[in-house]
Amino acid sequence: MIGHTIIAAIAFLSAGPTGRLSGQVSVHATAGARYSTALVHDVIVEPVDAKPGIGPAITLSIGERTNGPWTPEAVLDVSWAALQRHESGEAAKFNSVTAIAFTVGARREVSPSLAARVGIGGIKYLPADETGLFRGGSGLWAVGTAGLYWSPTKLGGSVHDFGVSLRYDLHRFSTPALHADGFTSAQLVHRVTLGIGARILGKGRSAP
Repeated sequence: MIGHTIIAAIAFLSAGPTGRLSGQVSVHATAGARYSTALVHDVIVEPVDAKPGIGPAITLSIGERTNGPWTPEAVLDVSWAALQRHESGEAAKFNSVTAIAFTVGARREVSPSLAARVGIGGIKYLPADETGLFRGGSGLWAVGTAGLYWSPTKLGGSVHDFGVSLRYDLHRFSTPALHADGFTSAQLVHRVTLGIGARILGKGRSAP
């Protein structure tokens, strides 16, 4: 399913009445590690959190050059992590989860070696087991994202544009099970990702 989504995203951005020139479209891949704050927070006697552990994250960004300073982009982001219960200083795994986000936005060159991007879209959590807080499924939530991509000047003109990516996103989270258990307010979730990226198609720097 993820592979079909990537193919569809590439086809959407590269298709057009004139079959946009391949030189106008750039595709960039990034792999890294992601930290996330808690999906659920509660206080019984001691604070109790349910949060993803630090896990791998990959992104595929597709951008099209324009005559203006801003370049429109679409980004597919996928990450995996163990879901852990944190209580009294101890952590115990009770599930695992895959998070898939698709955002659209724009990037801009801040300097010859630095590009910045902002975007907005949706995020979906897919648990390995639909039990506990995921019984009854999970919803689709709006997500906002911002990032920086730094490529050393000496490498900025290279074929693959290698660089370092720093991304941040923010979204709310809840599930029907949590709502039924009395968690009527959605939890605000912050995610930070550090990765290494490279351009795999086209010309021009892509966003993180």
